[in-house]
Amino acid sequence: MVRLFLARQPIIGRDGKIFAYELLFRSGYFDRADVEDGGKATAKVIEHLISSFGLKKVLGNKKGFINIDESSNIISVVDILPPERIGFEILESSVLGEDFFNVLKKLKDLGYELSLDDFVYSEEFIPYLDLVDYVKIDVLDKRSYPLEEALERVRKHNVKAIAEKVETHEVYEECYRLGFDYFQGFFFQKPQLLTSKTVEPAYTALIRLYNLLASEAEVQELEKVFKRFSDLSVKLLQLINSAYYSLRQPIKSIRHAVLMLGYRNLIKWVLLLMFSLKGEDFSSDPLFEEASIRGFFMENLTRKVFKDEDLAGEAFITGLLSLIDVLLGVPMEEVVRSMMLEDQIRKALLEREGPLGNMLSLVEATQRNTLDKVRPLMELYGLSTSDLYSLQTEAITNYSELEL
Repeated sequence: MVRLFLARQPIIGRDGKIFAYELLFRSGYFDRADVEDGGKATAKVIEHLISSFGLKKVLGNKKGFINIDESSNIISVVDILPPERIGFEILESSVLGEDFFNVLKKLKDLGYELSLDDFVYSEEFIPYLDLVDYVKIDVLDKRSYPLEEALERVRKHNVKAIAEKVETHEVYEECYRLGFDYFQGFFFQKPQLLTSKTVEPAYTALIRLYNLLASEAEVQELEKVFKRFSDLSVKLLQLINSAYYSLRQPIKSIRHAVLMLGYRNLIKWVLLLMFSLKGEDFSSDPLFEEASIRGFFMENLTRKVFKDEDLAGEAFITGLLSLIDVLLGVPMEEVVRSMMLEDQIRKALLEREGPLGNMLSLVEATQRNTLDKVRPLMELYGLSTSDLYSLQTEAITNYSELEL
């Protein structure tokens, strides 16, 4: 399990209401990023926002601006972000070369709003001033020329001016009088730290998955990777259940989720995860191994008892998610509430009811060696002790055979 951190700081309009949030990468319980690679920080912010936190939780109905510089591989994954909800802020540390300018122009053409951070006028900024929608002016920067002059130069390019580092009421009043369109700083709110819990999939699994997607492999091959690395399955379910996708039907199986998301969106998502990890090789937690085996056990048992492939697919998800509360350290009710799942899966996870609930009870009893407690269920479905232990062994074999 990995704890995630994300900070946001509001940008206030002249009406005193929140207009948007600047989204900032954080690596722990402190107000700094501790990351040398700006591109990696950008990727982590996007991945956390989409897969783990969710746009609605972080932004509500407001817009969010994500920091980028010339190292941000943003074009490769930008399609996963809705332009009506997300904009990009060009960091003051950016190297403003031709290649980066072309990237920004493409973002603009795709409908994303751009903001230029820490603006100090110079001739090289003129092409950028004609491209961006907002300019941030550091009102505490004593090196800069008077704020009136800065605003005058900005106005010539038809962009909105944001007063940055507004730390006192007096500074706010002065900036308001001068005609700034928006305001940001400690006077309103320090960056607010948000936390969540999620998992980091093994980097080798991402490479394998990307290669399969790029070669347009059969869905069955993709499904094998997700079943081998259950942390990836959790990430997939978090992603497809995020507000961005606005699902209209419950997810029935990993295969169903893959088909609903589509190869193109999956490639963007996998690339994003790869960029955010940048070679860090996370090994799966032993609990994920247990979760994967439980998923296979559930799937095999359900297929044997009910002879129903659709129900077997739902059984795999049920088995996988049955340990999610332990994996993420959150109540099962909260996890189930956050995901759009079939009613049968919900009842199985929360109440151990229905066909899948019965299968889960049998699987748990087998793994815990407490079969005496489920004898009535074994008799109901005509299962022997030998049947259950054989199916458990088969599940372990299924898991081992998927080693990448």
